[in-house]
Amino acid sequence: MPALDEGLMALLGCPQCKGPLTVLSYEEQVKARCPRCRCEWPVEEGVPHLLQERMSRWDAPDE
Repeated sequence: MPALDEGLMALLGCPQCKGPLTVLSYEEQVKARCPRCRCEWPVEEGVPHLLQERMSRWDAPDE
């Protein structure tokens, strides 16, 4: 799995609130996460997919 470019992450902002994004890796998944509005998006092959339909809330209970 390619690493996420730190320079790219420094340029990108949250599509919801325009806040800074952080990167979280767990269980072979990488996510771009916004601590301000608690949204996250998948990162696949080093590319963050910051689309509304790919967004999830990381404080939402599992269904």
